[in-house]
Amino acid sequence: MVKSTLVFVDTSAFKAVIDGKDEFHQKAIKVWQRLKEEKVTLVTSNYVLDETFTLLRARLGFKTADTFRQSLIQSTQAVKIIRVSVADEAQAWQWFGKDWTKLSFTDCVSFALMRRLRIARVVSFDEHFRRAGLRIEE
Repeated sequence: MVKSTLVFVDTSAFKAVIDGKDEFHQKAIKVWQRLKEEKVTLVTSNYVLDETFTLLRARLGFKTADTFRQSLIQSTQAVKIIRVSVADEAQAWQWFGKDWTKLSFTDCVSFALMRRLRIARVVSFDEHFRRAGLRIEE
């Protein structure tokens, strides 16, 4: 796996792609299509999936969350799921202690995982990723 072809997918991107009423839906679809054409490897973490399932269930209902889960199971090539390590969790505290409004621990773990895997690109509508020095796909 070539590191430069890895692109991390955040909760906000999954939500935007799935929810047609999301303010970033059209932009998310365009970014998703472009990345598909570039043949990059999309990766996410088990933490992001946890957050995404919970958000989808709260905003769109259980059926939407379960349909998303089923699509991940059926299409293992679409998004590679990476398990967060204990070291990633420990590294996350470097960011979590910062005074950034609404910075979630999941985001901090994502920053650590991306650093470990040398991933600089992310599909997200959360500006915390840019602030952490990562390139948000637009």
